[in-house]
Amino acid sequence: MALAFDFGTSNSVVVRWNEVLCKGEAVMLPNLTRTYPLRRGGNATVIPSLIHYGKNSMPMIGAQVEEAGLATHPGTFRWLKMDVLRTGGANRGRRVNGEVIYPRKAADELVDHILMFVRGHYGDLDDELVVTVPVEAFDHYLDWLQEAALKRFPGGVRFLDEATACIMGYLDQILDRKPYCIVDFGGGTLDVSVVRTDLSASGNTRCRVLGRAGEEIGGIMVDNWLLEYIQKREGLDDEDISVVGSALLRQIEQAKISISNGKDKAEISQYNDISGLLINCTITREVLQEALEKQREPNKHNLYQIIVRTLDRALDQARDRAGIRKTELEGVFLVGGSSMLPGIHEKIRDYFPDSELHGDNPFEAVALGACRYGGGMIEQALAHDYCMKSWNRELRDFELVPVVPRGTPYPTEKPVTSKYIKAACDAQQVLGLVIYERSVMERPVISYVNGAEGLRPVREEMRQEAREKPLNPDDHEFIHADPPSVVGERRFIAGFGVDEHRRLTLWLRDNLEGNKSFIQLRDGIRIPLPVANFPVVKL
Repeated sequence: MALAFDFGTSNSVVVRWNEVLCKGEAVMLPNLTRTYPLRRGGNATVIPSLIHYGKNSMPMIGAQVEEAGLATHPGTFRWLKMDVLRTGGANRGRRVNGEVIYPRKAADELVDHILMFVRGHYGDLDDELVVTVPVEAFDHYLDWLQEAALKRFPGGVRFLDEATACIMGYLDQILDRKPYCIVDFGGGTLDVSVVRTDLSASGNTRCRVLGRAGEEIGGIMVDNWLLEYIQKREGLDDEDISVVGSALLRQIEQAKISISNGKDKAEISQYNDISGLLINCTITREVLQEALEKQREPNKHNLYQIIVRTLDRALDQARDRAGIRKTELEGVFLVGGSSMLPGIHEKIRDYFPDSELHGDNPFEAVALGACRYGGGMIEQALAHDYCMKSWNRELRDFELVPVVPRGTPYPTEKPVTSKYIKAACDAQQVLGLVIYERSVMERPVISYVNGAEGLRPVREEMRQEAREKPLNPDDHEFIHADPPSVVGERRFIAGFGVDEHRRLTLWLRDNLEGNKSFIQLRDGIRIPLPVANFPVVKL
């Protein structure tokens, strides 16, 4: 029985494959799942991504937390996916019942408990679990999620990016060998993929990823923007917000959801027991759209402009790789709860006037598609650049030069690029090779963070974030030159590719005749040169 798990910022979904009906079905777990109404009719089944630590040893998760009225309690952790994506879950911990709990631990236990209940619901499962991940997820997030999922599914975990999985969720609305765009706009991330389908004779679906782009922006950011709007309109200071901010932010989120589901307005009322201040206001569709259209620092773009910029980046890749232009797209698919925000459908339709727009199943489509995913069904492509540092004589400084650029489909059969590896000094015996991961993501500022002490402003705290990082800083000196190399000598030539396990692979040879050069990695094993398609770094 195939199973798929879509871990979301606000809601998570588990889907199993019904072999009798030949379709995926969202898993309903007693007391854990809740339903969202869909515009086309029917309901979507989701698990709220919440975990609450109370006085009992067993934490509460999902709908249990909401039904107990503990969604805004200081012992409840929300938006954990974003914590792990941005910082690895290393944000400030909270003291709950005498114990300091960090977001990483809470995220570990939330995923573990969801999958524990899934196994308990279906009994022992030896099948591989398909797990969806954001387009722009860094390596630390993939490692964390794989480790967390393997505890309950030791048979194996496979990753599929969320935007590409969407195309599988709308299987009955796609045509053969046609290009499509998928816009996945959820609670924390915006992911865009341009793909081309390839329906095989056996009935399986293949998708070749032509372009990908993503941003860390979603429903959380919208809630923050609405809170800022209310704070300014009502003349509230940070102290007024801090005391009741968590409960107020929850009301704002519910008002946003209500309006996104078709209501014209929603009332917000929050009383401060300490100061006696009553915050009472009405959120309308016009107010919500005004908040979304406001220019944001530091990039000075509003939500709709950020979406357009992300679409542009994905389509630029598709044009460069396959000559696909947006006028040639057969259709556009919208998923994620934030895709239901006022104005989003209209803006996407304006951007793609020649393409059919689909958005019938925003919550379950990604997990449904991942459940259909099998070996070889989707040709993956890299979302980030993987680079080396190279000396730029004109700038008189080092710069990052891609050795495997973003958009490269993998696995690769031969080197994507080739570079010379040169010695930095005479008689150098060991040469280093550091691979850097580089993202082009722009991360808007978030203004408030929910903690045990309430909602605290962080307007200056998250403006600057690293967009590049070394992948092998502790294991980069592995090329041993025998005899030693000298400065300026074009002796070692390296080629770079990616294997099916998303590892950077190396082709390396020493051009010096009679050499005894070798590679020696951390395990101490020596491999004489030349080497071909040798995995050195996990991407």
